[in-house]
Amino acid sequence: MVLAGCDGSKSANTNKPSAYDRILQTKTLRVAYITYPPSFIKDPNTGKYSGIMNDVLQEMAKRLDFKVEYVEETAWGAMIESINSVRVDLVCTGLWPTAGRGKLVDFTDPVYFSPIRTYVRVGTTSFDGNLSAINSKGVKIAAIDGEMTSIIAQSDYPNATVQSYPQNTDIAQMLQEVQDGKAEVTFVESAVAADFSQKHPGVITEVKNVNPVRVFPNVMMVSKSEPKLLSALNAAMNEVADAGVMDRIVLSYSKTPGVFLLRAKPYRLEP
Repeated sequence: MVLAGCDGSKSANTNKPSAYDRILQTKTLRVAYITYPPSFIKDPNTGKYSGIMNDVLQEMAKRLDFKVEYVEETAWGAMIESINSVRVDLVCTGLWPTAGRGKLVDFTDPVYFSPIRTYVRVGTTSFDGNLSAINSKGVKIAAIDGEMTSIIAQSDYPNATVQSYPQNTDIAQMLQEVQDGKAEVTFVESAVAADFSQKHPGVITEVKNVNPVRVFPNVMMVSKSEPKLLSALNAAMNEVADAGVMDRIVLSYSKTPGVFLLRAKPYRLEP
């Protein structure tokens, strides 16, 4: 009886139409998004969408003859549920494919890469050339619960004190906490720090003579049960990249040189 029940369950799952079948019929891709400039931007006044990932996705959809329909705004802590509840086919923003997320969902190929660097108040030099000096109980790290700042703090600097903030805190607020002296150091994307420094010049600075603490690929998220959809999206993405359109889009949102890293070409030209 148990075996028969298992077989029946498998059969039911096998016969269930896939999201990809529906997308081919409707030519509509249902998408959730997370507002995170310049990766994904929604104008609060007009409701217009823009940003690196939106612009790349629109180019992909054009080549696939799909329409992009944004059906919900989600959040970092809820985006996996948005996918696995089958409410949406894709989450569009600059996601980082961690192992924990990879157990539950799949990811497209990268669109671009984000270096994560270390930032302190202007005038602070105690960590220059020596990030290991952060690993001290007397050093406070500004971090958001469950976000990459806290992951880096806990894994790389377990002896430091983590000044934690709720998940819905704006990542730029970590730089504000450093500026206000509530923490000595934090870790954010170069693009976030560049934008903060334009609005608040001369208050925070990158730690000198050290490498980025992380470099992450920015990807989109799909269900593990939709390999055909993932394959189609990657084919379209690579076509956009090969045409040079992807690099132009990424660079058009780069206010400061070097804040984003472009995809490497998968070939080498003859000399």
